[in-house]
Amino acid sequence: MRLSAHAERFEREVIPFTGYLLGHAQSLTKQRHDAEDLVQDAMLKAYASFATFRTGSNMKSWLYRILVNTWVDNYRQSQRRPDEQLSGDLTDGQISNQMELTRFASRSAELEVLVNVPGAVTAALRDLPEDLREVIYYADVQGYRNTEIAVMFGIPVGTVASRLHRGRNRLRESLLGECA
Repeated sequence: MRLSAHAERFEREVIPFTGYLLGHAQSLTKQRHDAEDLVQDAMLKAYASFATFRTGSNMKSWLYRILVNTWVDNYRQSQRRPDEQLSGDLTDGQISNQMELTRFASRSAELEVLVNVPGAVTAALRDLPEDLREVIYYADVQGYRNTEIAVMFGIPVGTVASRLHRGRNRLRESLLGECA
């Protein structure tokens, strides 16, 4: 059975990035099995929208954005599901721990990332508008170039540079205010 031209192009251009995506997925999910599922979901979404990929754009950034969006969507979906717990054999200490885990799990996906950043920086990042915070996250935490971020968000490179400049200035002012 011969693959369609669309499928052949997808296999040739996208499949080589599977290992790259798996590494990032594992850092998001912390579990190999969950990371594999996440990559599979992201690849299905990438295949479904492959016709919208602009030739000449950064494939790695496009796929990474799909992966992260899929993870955030899955995370949010899991937050809407009720907790499943067999409670017959739980002790009071286990119930207390479960309540603490439930409180922790009610955070947004974005906040989960920010929780790992030290105190004052976390607060300063949270205070930024979302558009500035996202650009700073991808540039300074994930290490993406402005051109890659522009592709991820579908905005001009100049807009990325502007948001990065404004966001870093606001962070600097906020953090210097903490020190004063």
